[in-house]
Amino acid sequence: MDHLLAIRTFQRIVETRSFTRAAAHLDMPRSTVSKLLRELETHLGVKLLQRTTRTVTLTPEGAEYYRKVCDIVAVLDDTEESMREMGSAARGRLRIDLHSSMACFVLLPVLGTFRQRYPRIQLALGVGDRPVNLIEEGVDCVIRAGELADSSLIAKTLYRDKLITCASPSYIAQFGMPLNQDDLEKNHRIVGYFSASTGEVWPLRFRKKGKDAQVVRFDIAANDSAAQVGMLVNGLGVGQTFASVAARFLESGELVPVLESITKATIPISIIYPPNKQLNARVRVFIDWITERFSQYK
Repeated sequence: MDHLLAIRTFQRIVETRSFTRAAAHLDMPRSTVSKLLRELETHLGVKLLQRTTRTVTLTPEGAEYYRKVCDIVAVLDDTEESMREMGSAARGRLRIDLHSSMACFVLLPVLGTFRQRYPRIQLALGVGDRPVNLIEEGVDCVIRAGELADSSLIAKTLYRDKLITCASPSYIAQFGMPLNQDDLEKNHRIVGYFSASTGEVWPLRFRKKGKDAQVVRFDIAANDSAAQVGMLVNGLGVGQTFASVAARFLESGELVPVLESITKATIPISIIYPPNKQLNARVRVFIDWITERFSQYK
């Protein structure tokens, strides 16, 4: 038995909760994954996993073993990564996931500088508004708006982005400038956004006289943030997006801000990664680079 390979296989089964997904991540047959786990359990003399046709769960012994070997493997990975870095620049595949509007209008316009600095890093961008499971989908890091829900992950806030209420000049010419929240809600066409995973509509957020207020209705909405911005640029109504996303359109005159005096909300934009990715060279240099690039939005 390849002891280290068996341990890594056990880790991957636990993290993906599937023999099939573990086999895909490790690029080996499912039968090999099952064989390595059996050999590891025989070697230890304990059962590590309870397996049914639908689920994989840790036994008490398996949970304790997983906790301890994760620490050991993390130290080994960090040591090997450090040794590789001593003789070469950061290299290899880096998988990043981020919202479509941030990808299209914030990251991609400046990503060439990262490629010039780190040409040996192979970038794989997952672009979309669907939440991803970093472990199960093999994602190194994600850039997301909002508070971190999963406390098992590490998040670094890059900046706080301001919401902008805006519309196109053609829309304003046809329907006029909204005078206040009530006028917006009663007399204007509203471009909304709804969650790709839950269908939940994100309300337009305002603050009046020290109190939060919302507009929850919409006339047209998208579950893709870049498409929502496209709706605004093409004159379909009034909506909200992030200042970093809208900046290029405000500068070009394709969008104009409205209701600025009551649009006050800010949202944290964070880069999120699993604990075992913390010292990965590719992730570290990307975090350093994007922190530097996005400092203009602070």
